[in-house]
Amino acid sequence: MLTDIDQLMRHWAEQRARLGLASGLGSQMGSIMEWKGNAPRGTPGTRILVGGAGLDHIAAEVDAALAELDRRDARGKVLAHLAHCRYLHALSIREQMQEVGLAEGAERTYFNWVKALHLQVMRILLVRAGPERTHTVRRVGMRPTGAKVASK
Repeated sequence: MLTDIDQLMRHWAEQRARLGLASGLGSQMGSIMEWKGNAPRGTPGTRILVGGAGLDHIAAEVDAALAELDRRDARGKVLAHLAHCRYLHALSIREQMQEVGLAEGAERTYFNWVKALHLQVMRILLVRAGPERTHTVRRVGMRPTGAKVASK
C-alpha cells in the first residue's frame, strides 16, 4: 500500500515539474504554429486542450494533501518539506536529511520519516475521498424497478 503512495507522490512530482501550478489553455496562434495550420478536429475534450490545463485530478489531490499537511503543525511542515525535497527536487538522501534536520548517519530515522509521510498522505487522501464525496444528492425517493410496491 505504501508503494502505491510512493508512486502517487512520484506522479505528483512529475506533473508539478512538467506543468507547475499554473494552468491555462494555449493560444490559438500557438495551436496554429504547433500544427502548421488548424489543429485536427476530433471529439470534444481532445488531448490538445488538456495539455495545458494544469495538474490532473490525482496529482491535484496529492498537492492538496501536502498543503494540508504543511498547515497542520511543526511535524507536518517537516513532512511536507521532506516530500518536496524527496520527490519534487529529487535530492539525495544525505541532502534530504540535512534539509529536514536529521543527523548524519540516521538513515533509519530518515526512512521512518518517509514512512510517516506516506502514511499521513494516505490518510489525508482517504479522508478527502471519503463517503461524502461518493454520494450523489437525490431529492426524490428511489424505487426498485420491476418490483411491486406493497400498498397499505
